Amino acid sequence: MFKLDIDVDDGSLTKSAMELQRRHLPFVLLKTATNLAQLVKKGELSVMRKRIDRPIPTTLNSLFVRPATKDKPAQVWFKDSWTTGIPADAYLQQTVFGGVRPHKRFEKALIARGIMKSGQYALPSVSFLNQYGNVSRGLMTKVLSGMGAAETSSGFKANATGSKRSMAKGNRRYFGGVVGDEPGVWERMNTKWGAAVRPVFIFSDSAPVYRTIFPFFKIAENIVKAHKGQVFADAMDYALATARP
Repeated sequence: MFKLDIDVDDGSLTKSAMELQRRHLPFVLLKTATNLAQLVKKGELSVMRKRIDRPIPTTLNSLFVRPATKDKPAQVWFKDSWTTGIPADAYLQQTVFGGVRPHKRFEKALIARGIMKSGQYALPSVSFLNQYGNVSRGLMTKVLSGMGAAETSSGFKANATGSKRSMAKGNRRYFGGVVGDEPGVWERMNTKWGAAVRPVFIFSDSAPVYRTIFPFFKIAENIVKAHKGQVFADAMDYALATARP
Protein backbone atom coordinates (compact mmCIF):
# COMPACT_ATOMS: atom_id res chain seq x y z
CA MET A 1 0.00 0.00 0.00
CA PHE A 2 1.20 3.52 -0.63
CA LYS A 3 -0.20 6.33 1.46
CA LEU A 4 0.82 9.75 2.68
CA ASP A 5 0.86 10.84 6.33
CA ILE A 6 0.27 14.56 6.86
CA ASP A 7 1.31 15.85 10.25
CA VAL A 8 1.68 19.43 11.41
CA ASP A 9 3.64 20.49 14.48
CA ASP A 10 4.24 23.86 16.07
CA GLY A 11 7.98 23.82 15.36
CA SER A 12 7.66 25.74 12.11
CA LEU A 13 5.08 28.28 13.22
CA THR A 14 5.89 31.99 13.33
CA LYS A 15 6.60 33.75 16.58
CA SER A 16 3.36 35.70 16.36
CA ALA A 17 1.40 32.48 15.95
CA MET A 18 3.10 31.00 18.99
CA GLU A 19 1.97 33.98 21.04
CA LEU A 20 -1.70 33.17 20.40
CA GLN A 21 -3.59 31.29 23.01
CA ARG A 22 -1.80 27.97 23.19
CA ARG A 23 -4.90 26.17 24.36
CA HIS A 24 -6.20 26.35 20.78
CA LEU A 25 -3.13 24.86 19.17
CA PRO A 26 -3.96 21.13 19.50
CA PHE A 27 -7.30 21.64 17.73
CA VAL A 28 -5.79 23.99 15.15
CA LEU A 29 -2.99 21.59 14.26
CA LEU A 30 -5.40 18.68 13.78
CA LYS A 31 -7.71 20.81 11.66
CA THR A 32 -4.77 22.08 9.61
CA ALA A 33 -3.52 18.55 8.89
CA THR A 34 -7.00 17.32 7.95
CA ASN A 35 -7.72 20.29 5.67
CA LEU A 36 -4.32 19.88 3.98
CA ALA A 37 -5.12 16.22 3.39
CA GLN A 38 -8.39 17.23 1.70
CA LEU A 39 -6.46 19.64 -0.55
CA VAL A 40 -3.97 16.90 -1.39
CA LYS A 41 -6.79 14.54 -2.38
CA LYS A 42 -8.33 17.19 -4.63
CA GLY A 43 -4.97 17.90 -6.26
CA GLU A 44 -4.13 14.22 -6.75
CA LEU A 45 -7.46 13.57 -8.47
CA SER A 46 -6.91 16.54 -10.77
CA VAL A 47 -3.51 15.21 -11.84
CA MET A 48 -4.85 11.67 -12.28
CA ARG A 49 -7.52 12.90 -14.69
CA LYS A 50 -4.89 14.73 -16.75
CA ARG A 51 -2.04 12.20 -16.76
CA ILE A 52 -3.65 8.77 -16.54
CA ASP A 53 -5.34 7.63 -19.73
CA ARG A 54 -9.09 7.39 -19.11
CA PRO A 55 -9.01 6.43 -15.41
CA ILE A 56 -12.00 4.32 -14.48
CA PRO A 57 -14.45 5.64 -11.83
CA THR A 58 -13.32 2.92 -9.42
CA THR A 59 -9.76 4.28 -9.57
CA LEU A 60 -10.85 7.85 -8.91
CA ASN A 61 -13.13 6.76 -6.07
CA SER A 62 -10.43 4.71 -4.36
CA LEU A 63 -8.56 7.71 -2.92
CA PHE A 64 -9.48 8.42 0.69
CA VAL A 65 -8.70 10.92 3.44
CA ARG A 66 -8.40 9.89 7.07
CA PRO A 67 -8.78 12.92 9.38
CA ALA A 68 -6.05 13.67 11.88
CA THR A 69 -6.58 12.64 15.49
CA LYS A 70 -4.53 13.29 18.59
CA ASP A 71 -2.92 9.87 18.13
CA LYS A 72 -2.58 9.66 14.31
CA PRO A 73 -1.67 12.08 11.52
CA ALA A 74 -4.04 12.79 8.65
CA GLN A 75 -3.62 10.33 5.80
CA VAL A 76 -4.28 10.33 2.07
CA TRP A 77 -4.29 6.79 0.74
CA PHE A 78 -5.52 4.46 -1.96
CA LYS A 79 -7.76 1.59 -0.95
CA ASP A 80 -5.57 -1.50 -0.82
CA SER A 81 -8.24 -4.22 -0.91
CA TRP A 82 -11.44 -5.00 -2.79
CA THR A 83 -14.11 -7.62 -2.31
CA THR A 84 -13.28 -8.72 -5.87
CA GLY A 85 -10.72 -7.68 -8.44
CA ILE A 86 -7.42 -5.83 -8.04
CA PRO A 87 -7.29 -2.72 -5.81
CA ALA A 88 -6.12 0.61 -7.22
CA ASP A 89 -3.22 0.56 -4.76
CA ALA A 90 -1.80 -2.41 -6.67
CA TYR A 91 -2.35 -1.47 -10.30
CA LEU A 92 -1.25 2.17 -9.86
CA GLN A 93 2.17 1.17 -8.55
CA GLN A 94 3.83 1.46 -11.97
CA THR A 95 2.35 4.89 -12.70
CA VAL A 96 3.58 6.15 -9.32
CA PHE A 97 7.01 4.55 -9.20
CA GLY A 98 7.67 3.55 -12.82
CA GLY A 99 9.65 0.45 -13.74
CA VAL A 100 8.88 -3.00 -15.14
CA ARG A 101 5.33 -4.24 -14.84
CA PRO A 102 5.00 -7.52 -12.92
CA HIS A 103 2.78 -10.31 -14.21
CA LYS A 104 -0.93 -9.79 -13.75
CA ARG A 105 -3.22 -12.48 -12.33
CA PHE A 106 -4.44 -13.24 -15.83
CA GLU A 107 -0.89 -13.83 -17.04
CA LYS A 108 -0.01 -15.94 -14.01
CA ALA A 109 -2.99 -18.16 -14.79
CA LEU A 110 -1.83 -18.60 -18.38
CA ILE A 111 1.70 -19.44 -17.20
CA ALA A 112 0.43 -21.91 -14.60
CA ARG A 113 -1.55 -23.68 -17.30
CA GLY A 114 1.47 -23.81 -19.63
CA ILE A 115 -0.24 -21.64 -22.23
CA MET A 116 2.32 -18.85 -21.93
CA LYS A 117 6.03 -18.99 -21.02
CA SER A 118 7.12 -17.61 -17.66
CA GLY A 119 9.12 -14.82 -19.28
CA GLN A 120 6.32 -13.65 -21.57
CA TYR A 121 3.63 -11.00 -21.16
CA ALA A 122 0.13 -10.90 -22.69
CA LEU A 123 -0.53 -7.69 -24.63
CA PRO A 124 -4.19 -7.12 -25.57
CA SER A 125 -5.36 -6.41 -29.10
CA VAL A 126 -6.80 -2.93 -29.54
CA SER A 127 -10.16 -4.29 -30.74
CA PHE A 128 -10.79 -5.88 -27.32
CA LEU A 129 -10.16 -2.74 -25.24
CA ASN A 130 -13.13 -1.08 -23.55
CA GLN A 131 -13.86 2.64 -23.24
CA TYR A 132 -11.19 2.99 -20.56
CA GLY A 133 -8.48 1.32 -22.62
CA ASN A 134 -8.60 -1.93 -20.65
CA VAL A 135 -9.70 -5.50 -21.27
CA SER A 136 -12.83 -6.16 -19.21
CA ARG A 137 -12.66 -8.61 -16.34
CA GLY A 138 -15.55 -10.53 -17.93
CA LEU A 139 -13.62 -11.13 -21.14
CA MET A 140 -10.51 -12.28 -19.27
CA THR A 141 -12.66 -14.73 -17.30
CA LYS A 142 -14.17 -16.08 -20.54
CA VAL A 143 -10.71 -16.49 -22.07
CA LEU A 144 -9.35 -18.34 -19.03
CA SER A 145 -12.47 -20.48 -18.85
CA GLY A 146 -12.26 -21.42 -22.50
CA MET A 147 -8.67 -22.53 -22.14
CA GLY A 148 -9.14 -24.39 -18.87
CA ALA A 149 -7.11 -21.89 -16.84
CA ALA A 150 -9.84 -20.28 -14.74
CA GLU A 151 -9.93 -22.70 -11.80
CA THR A 152 -7.35 -21.57 -9.28
CA SER A 153 -8.81 -22.90 -6.02
CA SER A 154 -10.31 -26.14 -4.79
CA GLY A 155 -14.05 -26.37 -5.31
CA PHE A 156 -14.15 -23.45 -7.75
CA LYS A 157 -15.68 -24.47 -11.10
CA ALA A 158 -15.21 -21.95 -13.90
CA ASN A 159 -13.55 -23.80 -16.76
CA ALA A 160 -15.54 -24.47 -19.92
CA THR A 161 -16.71 -28.04 -20.47
CA GLY A 162 -18.58 -29.93 -23.15
CA SER A 163 -21.96 -29.45 -21.44
CA LYS A 164 -24.78 -27.68 -23.29
CA ARG A 165 -24.72 -24.84 -20.78
CA SER A 166 -20.99 -24.36 -21.11
CA MET A 167 -21.06 -24.59 -24.89
CA ALA A 168 -23.86 -21.98 -25.02
CA LYS A 169 -21.57 -19.45 -23.34
CA GLY A 170 -19.16 -19.72 -26.23
CA ASN A 171 -16.02 -19.71 -24.08
CA ARG A 172 -14.58 -22.69 -25.94
CA ARG A 173 -13.88 -20.44 -28.93
CA TYR A 174 -10.74 -19.10 -27.23
CA PHE A 175 -7.45 -20.97 -27.50
CA GLY A 176 -3.74 -20.39 -26.99
CA GLY A 177 -1.15 -21.10 -29.64
CA VAL A 178 0.92 -19.80 -32.53
CA VAL A 179 -0.85 -18.49 -35.60
CA GLY A 180 1.56 -17.57 -38.36
CA ASP A 181 4.58 -16.43 -36.35
CA GLU A 182 2.60 -14.88 -33.49
CA PRO A 183 2.11 -16.69 -30.17
CA GLY A 184 -0.93 -15.59 -28.23
CA VAL A 185 -4.57 -16.11 -27.30
CA TRP A 186 -6.93 -16.35 -30.26
CA GLU A 187 -10.65 -16.32 -30.90
CA ARG A 188 -12.30 -18.63 -33.42
CA MET A 189 -14.75 -16.83 -35.68
CA ASN A 190 -17.26 -17.70 -38.40
CA THR A 191 -17.30 -15.24 -41.28
CA LYS A 192 -19.03 -15.18 -44.65
CA TRP A 193 -15.72 -16.37 -46.10
CA GLY A 194 -15.51 -19.29 -43.69
CA ALA A 195 -13.76 -20.03 -40.40
CA ALA A 196 -11.16 -17.54 -39.17
CA VAL A 197 -9.27 -16.51 -36.06
CA ARG A 198 -8.29 -13.17 -34.60
CA PRO A 199 -5.83 -12.28 -31.80
CA VAL A 200 -7.15 -11.41 -28.35
CA PHE A 201 -3.71 -11.24 -26.69
CA ILE A 202 -0.27 -11.43 -28.28
CA PHE A 203 2.56 -12.82 -26.17
CA SER A 204 5.64 -10.60 -25.90
CA ASP A 205 9.08 -11.65 -24.66
CA SER A 206 9.72 -8.10 -23.43
CA ALA A 207 8.27 -6.84 -20.16
CA PRO A 208 6.24 -3.63 -20.40
CA VAL A 209 8.20 -0.76 -18.83
CA TYR A 210 6.43 2.26 -17.38
CA ARG A 211 7.72 5.76 -16.74
CA THR A 212 6.48 7.69 -13.72
CA ILE A 213 3.45 9.66 -14.87
CA PHE A 214 1.70 10.12 -11.53
CA PRO A 215 4.27 11.18 -8.88
CA PHE A 216 1.87 10.84 -5.96
CA PHE A 217 4.26 11.85 -3.18
CA LYS A 218 5.84 14.80 -5.00
CA ILE A 219 2.40 16.19 -5.85
CA ALA A 220 1.35 15.95 -2.21
CA GLU A 221 4.59 17.53 -0.98
CA ASN A 222 4.14 20.53 -3.28
CA ILE A 223 0.51 21.03 -2.25
CA VAL A 224 1.35 20.92 1.45
CA LYS A 225 4.29 23.30 1.02
CA ALA A 226 2.22 25.80 -0.97
CA HIS A 227 -0.82 25.86 1.32
CA LYS A 228 0.41 24.99 4.81
CA GLY A 229 0.70 28.59 6.06
CA GLN A 230 -2.69 29.75 4.81
CA VAL A 231 -4.49 26.61 5.96
CA PHE A 232 -2.99 27.00 9.44
CA ALA A 233 -4.01 30.66 9.58
CA ASP A 234 -7.56 29.81 8.51
CA ALA A 235 -7.76 27.06 11.13
CA MET A 236 -6.54 29.44 13.83
CA ASP A 237 -9.05 32.10 12.79
CA TYR A 238 -11.81 29.52 12.93
CA ALA A 239 -10.73 28.31 16.36
CA LEU A 240 -10.62 31.82 17.81
CA ALA A 241 -13.93 32.83 16.20
CA THR A 242 -15.77 29.79 17.57
CA ALA A 243 -14.02 29.53 20.93
CA ARG A 244 -16.08 29.84 24.05
CA PRO A 245 -15.34 33.00 26.09
